[in-house]
Amino acid sequence: MAKKTQSYSCDFLIVGQGLAGSLMAWRLWHTGARIMVVDPGGNNASKVAAGLVSPVTGKRWVKMRQVDELLHQARRTYRRLEMELEIRLWFEHKLLRLHQSRAESSLSKRRATEPGYRDFLAAELEPGCAGHGLVDDFGGRWIEGAAHLATTPLLESLRSWLEERNVLRSHSIAYADLKVGETGIQWRDVRCDFVIFCEGWKVIHNPWFAGLPWQPSAGEILTLESPDPLPPHPLNRGIWLLPEGKGRIRIGATYRWHPLDEAPCEEGVGHLLASFRKLFHTPPRYRCQTAAAGVRPNTLDHHPMVGAHPRFPRLILANGFGSKGTLYAPWCSEKLTEHLTQGHPLPPEISIGRYLERADGK
Repeated sequence: MAKKTQSYSCDFLIVGQGLAGSLMAWRLWHTGARIMVVDPGGNNASKVAAGLVSPVTGKRWVKMRQVDELLHQARRTYRRLEMELEIRLWFEHKLLRLHQSRAESSLSKRRATEPGYRDFLAAELEPGCAGHGLVDDFGGRWIEGAAHLATTPLLESLRSWLEERNVLRSHSIAYADLKVGETGIQWRDVRCDFVIFCEGWKVIHNPWFAGLPWQPSAGEILTLESPDPLPPHPLNRGIWLLPEGKGRIRIGATYRWHPLDEAPCEEGVGHLLASFRKLFHTPPRYRCQTAAAGVRPNTLDHHPMVGAHPRFPRLILANGFGSKGTLYAPWCSEKLTEHLTQGHPLPPEISIGRYLERADGK
């Protein structure tokens, strides 16, 4: 007689164990909810990402919307995870941004006088003062409130945390295998009340949410080793550099829209290495230790997509964090957890309600 498979019932089935899915699982577990996470393992954009945070970004030196609240929530969340997982994850520091032109130098000076920027744009660096052999013909400026998250150690630790609680299935989900009913959802032997999709850029193939305005982009990040002295602090000049100590440094990142895959592109790797060399008057010797690529789940308005499908309210989306997932994921995961467990409304700037008319009506 064939052995009968024992069914499993839970409140939330979470698809994807990137940063968003991991934080949703962790938060919901601590509310007492029954969860199950489904993820095949391997590569994802969260694991590739350097987790670098800067409150002021882009060519226009624009301060991130709600950055004070986002930074506060990120710090609180990652510090709590550090205590629970007994691992160092969150590193706060300044970031040196070198100007690439006189126009950019003028723009940063103007921004530094604006009230909303004064806490983040610190001392100006005069040309020729950056040191470390860096090309700084137009000077630069120190940015306060920068940080970086050790994303890979966090995700690996949380994967072990999920395995210890027997709430992780190392599988891929075929959308056709999800049987959505009025009273619940069935996937294989798992019966759940809600499914939360946190599958990253592959959401573009999700039959319920593909119609939202996704704009995924792929990009490379390299890890270099050098016997020569390297800048000891994070910096940005067209590309960013993140020192890791012991002669190692990470550099990134490129943006490409075709092809969308997780294999490093030779052109992208070459661009990063050329940009790295141009940062220095005399480029340091280096060896490219690793080249990795990920696909960012960007959205049209650069804000996350969170909330229930308009016709199938048991299907929930938590996606679209793009290149700012390190900051957005803690705040969004808290807001969605409060929405699902306490009925709090979602902030309109992240709710998929702003795009419901574009959603796939299937």
